[in-house]
Amino acid sequence: MVAACVPVAGLQAQSVPVVRLHGVTIRPYATDQLDTGGFVSAGPAHPGTGARGARLRNGVRVNIHDQVEIGAIWDFGPAPNGPMRLFEGQVSYIGLKHFVFTAGIFKPSFGLESMQAQGDTVFVERSSISTITRNLATGIERQAVQAEAYGRRYHFALSATAGTAGPGEDGNQRAMAFRLVGLPVRSHDVVVHAGISGEWVFRPASMTHGSPAIALSDNPELNTGTVSKYLNTGRLAATSAGAFGAEAAVAWKRLLFQGEGYDIMLDTSPAAGSQNLNFHGWYGMLGYTINGTPRQWKGRSAAFSAPTCARGQDVLCNGYGVLEVAARYSEVNLDSATVRGGSQQTGSLALNWWPTAIIRTTVQYEYGQVKSGRAPEHFHAIMSLFQIKF
Repeated sequence: MVAACVPVAGLQAQSVPVVRLHGVTIRPYATDQLDTGGFVSAGPAHPGTGARGARLRNGVRVNIHDQVEIGAIWDFGPAPNGPMRLFEGQVSYIGLKHFVFTAGIFKPSFGLESMQAQGDTVFVERSSISTITRNLATGIERQAVQAEAYGRRYHFALSATAGTAGPGEDGNQRAMAFRLVGLPVRSHDVVVHAGISGEWVFRPASMTHGSPAIALSDNPELNTGTVSKYLNTGRLAATSAGAFGAEAAVAWKRLLFQGEGYDIMLDTSPAAGSQNLNFHGWYGMLGYTINGTPRQWKGRSAAFSAPTCARGQDVLCNGYGVLEVAARYSEVNLDSATVRGGSQQTGSLALNWWPTAIIRTTVQYEYGQVKSGRAPEHFHAIMSLFQIKF
């Protein structure tokens, strides 16, 4: 067995220990985040501020002769008082060029913002519509099988999914999902990304001796453990549910624009009046890399990586690290027929700084309002993030 400290792409004069043994490579994995902040002002409630280890994901990823990949990652957060569980336990066959076949517990391909690794997202949390839609049938810790095909200008994935790992009540859920992405333009300075995603829950989860039900909810795009889910439909007795939407992005030199929009359809059971419910939402985001190499498109995930510094640079890129500024606006409407889950609008500004590629800090301001729903709210919030990721 040979253990060595070797450079990992983009780590700016840093390295992590990698174990190699007769064609087997074992790489450590970590995405550890500390979130601090909360509402500066809010009405009518004022939940205050807080701090928590939002994500404490640690483990290994193994490559066997460039034929098989294995992921074994445990999520120890959110801490304190979070439901610790297996984050990733999957096996992928990668021996056929341009194809990947995966089974186990992982994150199936769905949506642009969802497929950005958590440590690579532009903002502290994803937009609410991205979180709500992927949590229907995809998202993290999902039990699934998936087939993917990808290249320099395309990505296609088809998956069959069940519940999430660990304790919960969605283990008997069954669903299908797909994602299709193409790059009509890809040059040195310009990347144009366009895609669609869809998912269909044909057997909603049911509790023991209970009827199938689906709940749609999210925190207001920030979460330090003090935030209520103002967007919340509650449990809705359902026979099926689905989501369909489009995604688009344009990366021009240091500038990145991306946006997505989704419709969610839910059919309630006869006992609940057989309603056809329709919810929807969208977001638009603009980011600019001030210093460093801007975000790059990756075919395997069909999403944009975090900005980096050129290899061989000092720890502080050009003396002051990699800097990025961004703005985002999003809307979600969970009101339909007799259901009043809330209508939310949020605007966010963020400054991201990478003093090294494995350390990131973020300061984010957010203004939001939630109309209708169970807890109408408007708020100003300040969030900070400290992250270690490799």
